[in-house]
Amino acid sequence: FLPPFDRGAIISLISSMADAIDEMQAAVAAIDLYDVTMFEQGMKDMAAIIVDATRLLAEAIPLLRDVPANHKRLHGLTERLVRMGGHADTIHAAGLKEAFREHGPSDPMGFIVRREILNHLERIVDAVEDVANAIDGIVIDHA
Repeated sequence: FLPPFDRGAIISLISSMADAIDEMQAAVAAIDLYDVTMFEQGMKDMAAIIVDATRLLAEAIPLLRDVPANHKRLHGLTERLVRMGGHADTIHAAGLKEAFREHGPSDPMGFIVRREILNHLERIVDAVEDVANAIDGIVIDHA
C-alpha cells in the first residue's frame, strides 16, 4: 500500500489515531481503577457514539488508497464524525450536570469518579474527531 499523499499527512493521521487509542486505554484504566460497574445513560450514549465513530473510521481508512475517486465519500464520513462529536459534547455536558445533581452534595467522590469517566469519554470522541480532521485535510489536499 503506497498512499498517494505525503509523509507529513501520514504522520498526522497515524499520530491522531494513536492519540485516540491512548485515550481509550486511559478510559479503561480509570474504569478499572475506580471499579466502575454501573454506567449512567449519558456514559452509555457516549460509548455508543465512540463505537459508531470507530466504525466510520474503519470504513474511511481503506478509502484513502484512492483519495480522488473516494473524496466525496471520505468527506461525507468526516462530516458525520464531526457532527457526532458535537452530539457527544451535548451528552457530556448533560451527563456532568446529572452527575453533580445526583452525587455532588452528598457523595463528592462519586461525582469525581463519574466526572472523570465522562471526561475520558469526551476526550476519546475529541481524539476521533482529530482523526476525522486529519482525513479531511488529506482529502482537501489531494482530491
